[in-house]
Amino acid sequence: MKNSTLLARTALGPAIGGTLFYVAGHYLPPTPYWDSFLRVLPAGLLLLAIRPGLPRGDWWWKSLVLGTLNMGMFTLFLLISAQRLPGGVAATLNSTSSLVAIAVASVVLKEKIRPHHYIACLVGVTGVALLVLRSSASLDAIGILAGFGSASSMGIGSVLARKWGRPEGVHSLTTAGWTLLGAAVVLLPLSLIFEGAPPSFTGRQLAGLAWAAFVVGALGFALFLSGVQRLPVSQSAPLPLMNPVTAAIVGWVAVGERLTALQALGGVLVFSAILLVANPKLLGRFFPLPEPAKPTAPTAPSADDTARAASSS
Repeated sequence: MKNSTLLARTALGPAIGGTLFYVAGHYLPPTPYWDSFLRVLPAGLLLLAIRPGLPRGDWWWKSLVLGTLNMGMFTLFLLISAQRLPGGVAATLNSTSSLVAIAVASVVLKEKIRPHHYIACLVGVTGVALLVLRSSASLDAIGILAGFGSASSMGIGSVLARKWGRPEGVHSLTTAGWTLLGAAVVLLPLSLIFEGAPPSFTGRQLAGLAWAAFVVGALGFALFLSGVQRLPVSQSAPLPLMNPVTAAIVGWVAVGERLTALQALGGVLVFSAILLVANPKLLGRFFPLPEPAKPTAPTAPSADDTARAASSS
């Protein structure tokens, strides 16, 4: 599969995830921990039903780590930041996961990160800020730390997903199922501690949970994980920026929210950031990598050198 096709398919994951904001606000009960748990558990079970398989060897703990970072701790910190900060501030802080990912990749994967990769991510974060940030936003220290915590969790988790890939001969749906169930293991005790017994659900809420689990959880996460396992982090890092773009479009279409000129500009900047990393020549030509020194060809010995060598022998 060509890189551009894989990049577009991977971007569909966070784009689908952007619908969760509307679903959570209109269909899910106000129990975010149980909502998160019931989003990942059925999704993981469905993927393993489609592509059965048990983890082998170190994939037992790797699945738990990836699930904790990409879904468990990410969800926990995201919920804390969303509870303490306006949604726009929380979304903007979370979008810095792209910067975290490429910075960690340069150390963990020794991936060559060029200046235009950082520029693209900064453009994307700026776009998210214009798209969702409001002038009346208030700040809270714990909320800000939690926002950076969610960004760090997702950024590090994406790098480890790339580093570990998946076992040879194991389908990407299987590893996605392992990861989702790993997140469920982390979220279950948190749900019991912070929200007690699971709530009862209406038919409307069950429909919302079905969308969150099978469309956002199973389909969206499987597309995203299978991509980040294969793409360079410098290319996959900006893709989660699609999440707030979709959320803004759904709000505009389904709720009738108005999009200002600045918000439209923000959406354009996000798409531009993704295009910049998908097509490195757009900015990469301004920041060329130094060409490796060419090895010098050995010179033929001169006549004097040959004569001296003969006399010495």
